[in-house]
Amino acid sequence: MSQSNQQLALLKNRLQIPLIARDLLSDDKMPNDEETYAMHDMLCDFSTEEALLCAAFVMKEIAALGNVSPSDMAFFHMECERLIERYSARDDLAQDNPELWSNTQIDMLDEIAEDLEGFLDLLSLCKLSYEITAPAVTHIIEILDAQLQSQLVIIDEVISMHEAAAKEKLEERVSINASPVHSIDANRYQFSVYGDNILQFPTNAAAHN
Repeated sequence: MSQSNQQLALLKNRLQIPLIARDLLSDDKMPNDEETYAMHDMLCDFSTEEALLCAAFVMKEIAALGNVSPSDMAFFHMECERLIERYSARDDLAQDNPELWSNTQIDMLDEIAEDLEGFLDLLSLCKLSYEITAPAVTHIIEILDAQLQSQLVIIDEVISMHEAAAKEKLEERVSINASPVHSIDANRYQFSVYGDNILQFPTNAAAHN
């Protein structure tokens, strides 16, 4: 469900970076070392979803500046809107029902990774458009790019860990199914049951008779 303008304003206020970036952009001011460090530090503390949401808010502000071809700007604005809608809803869920958010996080990993990769491609496109005419914008994009790249590395690692765990669990299940369900000693035979296959092995005593 789409968030209201008031809800989005409150969300920006909580994330802080969209407001900081907006002030810097409105003054066409290059972030100084302290501001750069602060933005990196704040983004490091965000979850992947929060970092992506924050970046979408900032880049929507940047898209409004122009300097990008109309077709690219329209697509970029639409992609920012899509990510804001998706991850503001996820943020709302995280605030209202942290347990449900956590339980659905694993199922979202592949989608989050795809969104990160696609958004990083858009950041590269925008950086090329602004690096000559707007150094301050380029600097902000570089901050976002560095942090989202780090988030993507983390997400890829988590996905690999889950895939490895699922593979290990499957191999254990196959191994258990292939192992004897039970073995019994009869007078002359030992029966080892493998699913529907019954293999008969004469005992030592039976072999001597």
